[in-house]
Amino acid sequence: MPFWVGQESLTNLQWLLKAAVLFLYLLLFTKLMGQREIGRLTLIDFIVAVTIGSVVGGTLSSSTAGLKGPMIAVATLAGLEIFISVLGLKSPKLRRVFEEEPIVLVQNGVLLENTLKKTRINLDDLLSQLRQKGYFYLNQVEFAVLEPNGKISVLPKSQNRPVTPNDLKIETNYEGYPSVVIEDGDVRSENLSRMSLSVKWLQKELEKNNVSSPKDVLIAILDTQGRLYYSLKNRASERLSFR
Repeated sequence: MPFWVGQESLTNLQWLLKAAVLFLYLLLFTKLMGQREIGRLTLIDFIVAVTIGSVVGGTLSSSTAGLKGPMIAVATLAGLEIFISVLGLKSPKLRRVFEEEPIVLVQNGVLLENTLKKTRINLDDLLSQLRQKGYFYLNQVEFAVLEPNGKISVLPKSQNRPVTPNDLKIETNYEGYPSVVIEDGDVRSENLSRMSLSVKWLQKELEKNNVSSPKDVLIAILDTQGRLYYSLKNRASERLSFR
């Protein structure tokens, strides 16, 4: 009998195929649900993740459980999560039904006791998270906010913030986002094309620095100022080349 139908026992190969199918199926729906499922867990995300894990876990641990029902259940849960996310994008009011609002826990160095009770965060947990962000005293904190994903964001008082070039009225140049042009010996030609550069140009830059082939490069990164940073395979040193 095929492995996707419930039966008394499965062969080793059938167990492997069953696990592989569910893995690829979950991977597909995780991609469809978006990166936020990994980066942050809201209330809805948590419910969906736990339920899907329970459904899949039960299926993988039992030979009598077929794949049809669990796959329909996973698709339904993922579809509901995507549907709710789309509605939330279109309607902020509806979004507040499914997601918590940010809650201020500390304001101008003062603990807000009512919100601490509402969120059921104890003082030890709050002070621990503030210390992890580098603030050991409440009078250093302008605002501490509990975000919908359960993390605490901190805005320090102006006198406790690191000095920036803007504070010193120093002009700075635009830096932009660097691009990886070689990764583990493979040339990322799409990134080169985005910057109107060619593989031939990259080859010449490497030859200037006595690198015979991109295959010898572990990683190479080009910034918006035209500086090429690269590390060779099996070597600990990094080098810098200018366009």
